[in-house]
Amino acid sequence: MQKENKSVSYSFQKVEHPRMLANDRVLVCPVCREVLMRADIEGFSTCPFCAYKFESSYELEDFIMEPLVDNWVRHQPGFSFQVLSPASHKRNE
Repeated sequence: MQKENKSVSYSFQKVEHPRMLANDRVLVCPVCREVLMRADIEGFSTCPFCAYKFESSYELEDFIMEPLVDNWVRHQPGFSFQVLSPASHKRNE
């Protein structure tokens, strides 16, 4: 089992995705600054553009697992989800 490094911090950019509970994110490579999707790193954990080796971290694991957890939550009994526009969300605060 690989030891997870808690000190590594990665940069993410938000991407709006209407089918996700939360806004989706993309990973920014710390070396070449290319934008990476989950599929780019989930199998090999290296940047396909510069071969940077991503160190294991809780943050990276959360990034990769986010769609699976989102899907699992959606399929729980009694779960209902409403997409709110930004204007209606501000009124409810």
